Amino acid sequence: MARRGGDVEAFIAFLGGLLAAGATALAMAGVGLAIRPTPALREAALVTLGAVWLTVTVTVYGRLRARTR
Repeated sequence: MARRGGDVEAFIAFLGGLLAAGATALAMAGVGLAIRPTPALREAALVTLGAVWLTVTVTVYGRLRARTR
């Protein structure tokens, strides 16, 4: 019986996105210790984290779904 739905792939992709965003956040925190971040830089960092999470999640999900077909 073939498995359908893609729930496992979606969960793995979600966790992959969180892992990538977390690693990016740690790198940004390290840079933030070296320089004095401005409010504009903080906002850009939040936008970047959101973009990283979304991009990695969609990419991983697409690759996992393509592999199962």
